[in-house]
Amino acid sequence: MKRDEFGSNKVKKIRREGWIPGVIYGHGEKSLHIKLKEEDIKELIHRLHSEATLINIDFEGKELVALIREVVRDPLTENLLHIDFQHIHEDEEVTVHVAVEFEGEAEGVKAGGILNVEHRYLTVRCLPKYIPEDIVVDISELGIGDSLHISDIDLPMNVKVVEDSTSTVVNVLSPRKIVEVKPVEEELLEGIEAPELVTEEEEVEEAGEETKEEKKGKEEKKETEE
Repeated sequence: MKRDEFGSNKVKKIRREGWIPGVIYGHGEKSLHIKLKEEDIKELIHRLHSEATLINIDFEGKELVALIREVVRDPLTENLLHIDFQHIHEDEEVTVHVAVEFEGEAEGVKAGGILNVEHRYLTVRCLPKYIPEDIVVDISELGIGDSLHISDIDLPMNVKVVEDSTSTVVNVLSPRKIVEVKPVEEELLEGIEAPELVTEEEEVEEAGEETKEEKKGKEEKKETEE
């Protein structure tokens, strides 16, 4: 539905009434200001497989093919605040993010390796009719240490990836080794001999020996003086 309400106060008012403001824009076209029922947008977002899905919008009796480009939510409540659509023309290429679906279980994972996913989405460019629902990648033959790059993927016809073709999409890492880590205090104390413990009896004996030696020294001094 066309939206005639502008300004923060009026926009807040239509939100309270259950409407979400939005915009439809297109290449070289004047932006169209719209409002949609909040429950309809929630249902639409829930049904969409990805943002690359084409949708039809009825604007004042005219059907427009579009893509959802941005959904703005309140950072605290997650409530919908605004939605942007791009009007798509069948003869113009578009750039969209397409989900990567991994098929099979990697041999390296079966052997104890760890699957490391670098790209869950790829940015592709193509005509609207060639937009893939997803990009399926078979990882069943990946062993430990193996990687699969964008250049290794069989892309659908007339679809090209925007990212660098040498970028890694997924790889299988070696299992992490378990390393025993000693506490810092323990490492610092290694190589330092423990102090010798002296009992009270030994202290008394040592004290007694010192007394005898002192007594003997006095006697020898007295004899010398005589």
